[in-house]
Amino acid sequence: MELNGFERAIVAPEDDNAKLKTLDEFKKYGQYKTQGVFQADLQTAKGTTQSNITGLNPTITKVYGSNTTAESEVGVENISCTFAANDMPFDISSLMQGLVRDDTHGGYKRADKRLFKGAYIAISENHGFPVYYAFPYCTFTPGSGVNMQTDAASPVTVHDSFTVTPQARPTDNLLYQIFVGDADRDSAWKDEETMLEYIIDGFQKATTSSTPSSN
Repeated sequence: MELNGFERAIVAPEDDNAKLKTLDEFKKYGQYKTQGVFQADLQTAKGTTQSNITGLNPTITKVYGSNTTAESEVGVENISCTFAANDMPFDISSLMQGLVRDDTHGGYKRADKRLFKGAYIAISENHGFPVYYAFPYCTFTPGSGVNMQTDAASPVTVHDSFTVTPQARPTDNLLYQIFVGDADRDSAWKDEETMLEYIIDGFQKATTSSTPSSN
């Protein structure tokens, strides 16, 4: 299936049981702030730039016997995703790096080995309809570092990047799922919020179903 661009991404904070976790910072921005879910898009993050998903293919190990391939053993996928955006909100970016709020001195600090966990949904497009790569339970780590350099004839800008490592959701072993938002091609498709309710355990649909938006 052809994919056109990278329109937006949805990140939902979760606890160790893969259930939606309430964080005040996630109630401040974007279309799904009421539900405590962050949508990175042109307005909230000055645009998403990359969602490079690798390792979707499972490991195949050949077993030989009688001078030929007797069988093949199938291992598990080793999925990893690089997610990047131009300008994530400071508080959201800090939490996704595994930092915690310092209510006494301000800012966000790294004081233990905790990592940010949550659902990650990357949204592209196919012939005018959204395509969702949905990972219900992931661990987020920051990019390789922060390389600040002096401005010269051209300004030097550092953008946000994260490594997203999906794992199976404990309740049903779901690793990932792909959706196309077109009822003509998928008769089971209803709307985006119904999909989010399934992928994000604890997400509650609004009273009236919303359509995809970058607000």
